[in-house]
Amino acid sequence: MSKVLSTKVSVLMPTYNRAWCLGRALESVLGQTWRNLEVIVIDDGSEDHTPELCAKLADVRYLRQPRNAGKTAAINLGLAHATGEFVWIMDDDDIAPPDALAKLIAPLLNDADVGFSYGELRQFVETADGEIALARPGPARPVDPRPLFVRLMEDCFITGQPCALFRRSALDAIAPIDEAVKVSVDYNILLHVARQFRGAHVDAIVLWQRQHDGMRGPSAQRYRAHERAERWRAADSRLLSRLLPSLEAAEFIGANANVSLSGEDRRRACFQKAAIAGRKDLWNEAGDALRSARDEATHAPLSSLDRFILGQTLGSRYGIDSFLFSPTAQKMLAEAAGHDRLGAEIRIAIAKRLTYWAGQYVRAGDLSRLTAALSALLALARARAGELVIAAFLRQLPFKDARRTRVAELAHSSAPEADSTVVSPLAATAKPARAGALQPRLQPEPQAAATR
Repeated sequence: MSKVLSTKVSVLMPTYNRAWCLGRALESVLGQTWRNLEVIVIDDGSEDHTPELCAKLADVRYLRQPRNAGKTAAINLGLAHATGEFVWIMDDDDIAPPDALAKLIAPLLNDADVGFSYGELRQFVETADGEIALARPGPARPVDPRPLFVRLMEDCFITGQPCALFRRSALDAIAPIDEAVKVSVDYNILLHVARQFRGAHVDAIVLWQRQHDGMRGPSAQRYRAHERAERWRAADSRLLSRLLPSLEAAEFIGANANVSLSGEDRRRACFQKAAIAGRKDLWNEAGDALRSARDEATHAPLSSLDRFILGQTLGSRYGIDSFLFSPTAQKMLAEAAGHDRLGAEIRIAIAKRLTYWAGQYVRAGDLSRLTAALSALLALARARAGELVIAAFLRQLPFKDARRTRVAELAHSSAPEADSTVVSPLAATAKPARAGALQPRLQPEPQAAATR
């Protein structure tokens, strides 16, 4: 057997009281075309018939925690028993297409410097008769030339844990994973791995993610699906509030840590830190970063990349409300940017995103938020607020998403990132799917959830 075909993947599946859907998740894993698998279910203290279900599956190793301690503790236990060269952390309620693992493992086998790979997902609902109804694909993400780690700090766009396959050595480098993190566990792992290792993008659907309104989380922190947004916002803020102070300037722009940065590079790193902090509802940290940017001894005009980065500051739907309804945060950000010509450039670059939100509120008929967005626009852009609103209308797409401005030219002017490479699957290393593998059909889509 070749080295490629003999490569073992450890599949870790933490679970808690999900026997009703665990069987289908395991079926999708055991039906993978990549056959050299070690499947480990880590029962986080379930009180249903999970033990009996797993006992019937000869190809599944069953571990049980004595108490419900959360997903991170379950992952740590699974890692202690895993023997594979690669680790796939699979959710107990989701389904993997038969060729998902074969596609995810390809870039890791092709390049020893790649620490993890990640693909795309499609959401689904399970109908009353047990059929899988997939949502239609959402819009493609704009091309973004910045490093993967930076983009992940802004937004957890790798939204399903099983969308990523990790080299075991990459997980060992961040082990033990902090068990105090109970929410945004997947985001915590991705951030720490991406900080140290390259990632490779696989342009393929590698996960069908279940949409449901059931209860989630450790038993001490049970919550319904509609409360997830606030949970994510608070958890992500905590993660980044701890991470941001530990980062060097070079990490915000993907520069070599051993190379001296120019004044403009250091300023851009501060802009990036401010944008990340703003998106995570850390407005004091965002203001501090803008003040640090102004302290750099450079008065060079903003570049296209600078404006693009600053434009991300107000781009998260999970943090925008706290800014819109906080005159204090608006004043602080405006003061931090400054009142000279460069300060006006910075404020305008940040404020442009508010025209997008205003447009969303117009379409939703949300007068309260529309008024707040226009007030915040005035606080930041001041005399030029009207100019931004008029420009949005003149683009013939009322209040067009400012995020898309200049993205294309940024992509053309920057070298491709190694961590954004699209990798084709190794067809020769995978066997055909087993007979009877899950075959979904496209049906009216469930409501798509945005990335965080």
